[in-house]
Amino acid sequence: MTIRKTENKGRILTIEHPTESLPALTVFSGNAGQLLRGDIPTLNVLKAMRQRAQRNGVAYVIHIQEAGTIRKNSLGMTRLLEEVFGDEIDIFRHGPEESNGQVRQGLEQYIVSSKSLAVRTRGIVHLPVVERNVMRRNQRAAINTSYDFILPGGEQAYLETTGFHYDLGLTALSKRVSGLQALETQLGVEKLIQRDIENDSLSNGEAARKPLRGLKGLVTFSGDGNTRGLIGTRWHMDRIESLKNGLGGDVKEATEEISVTANLPHSIQQEFIGKKNPFLKLAGNIIDDVIYAIDDTTGSKWGERKLDHQFYRDFTITHEGTLAPLDRFDIIENNVFYDFQNADHYFISTLFGYLMNNDQEEKDGPSR
Repeated sequence: MTIRKTENKGRILTIEHPTESLPALTVFSGNAGQLLRGDIPTLNVLKAMRQRAQRNGVAYVIHIQEAGTIRKNSLGMTRLLEEVFGDEIDIFRHGPEESNGQVRQGLEQYIVSSKSLAVRTRGIVHLPVVERNVMRRNQRAAINTSYDFILPGGEQAYLETTGFHYDLGLTALSKRVSGLQALETQLGVEKLIQRDIENDSLSNGEAARKPLRGLKGLVTFSGDGNTRGLIGTRWHMDRIESLKNGLGGDVKEATEEISVTANLPHSIQQEFIGKKNPFLKLAGNIIDDVIYAIDDTTGSKWGERKLDHQFYRDFTITHEGTLAPLDRFDIIENNVFYDFQNADHYFISTLFGYLMNNDQEEKDGPSR
């Protein structure tokens, strides 16, 4: 694993993973609600994301959670996306009208996909309500989209991406709610896959396309998580494992190496505070030293900041319409796009790779 940090207006933490796979897909995920209260931070990170997408050179999807804004003078997410990406992308907004009220006004979700992906089906799943207190009740929804997907060797495949919410707080209630959200997300994904398999001969009444049966498939889960801890916020690994199990027994974690931010010079929040004035910068450095000392003493990462998670599963769609495990996709690179005006909001991305060696063995036969 190699870690590199790029210094620019849209700062990027890059984590590279050793693999023999070829680049196949990039998935971005983030919560833009706070960022849109000041358009410049959002614009900078979108520019950084576009540069990374162009460098990766593969199809990409961006799940943007809660992209509404309370500022009347904000440009809005659609305008910012069009300004940065131009005609390279297709933009679909999920608001109250598109979700039958499941996505509330001001908490819109956006699914952005590169032109190389052809949409098959869109879906939305209502998740259990998260009640943090009497004054704040968040209504949640998982957004699903399926695509025709081309593998590095030119073979057609099936892709489904979903953006979902979860709450991994300290209470037993939050743990139960996150489990319910994961389960409902999984059920929604399975229903959309089965709907596509049943209707795979036609696409919205247009010309017939290649049937899904027999194709390889990939599902990605991009989460917008809420976590709380004793110092800042931190991951609770047992709850991450519980969340992953709720999404399915064969689901793998795509962002395991960036579930902590100990590799940053400071935590995102502390770095943000340190920019205010010399006194706060000194205080931030002292806090960092204390947290590092606690880490060394306890062996735990108490200085971790919250980061969204991505999960995935890959499979072959059998001729009977069932899903057989594939184990051909892996992770080439993770990124964190950070250093925004609001310390708790950022974007993450995963560059998925596809292993081609098995395809060659299938053509040539097993080696002797």
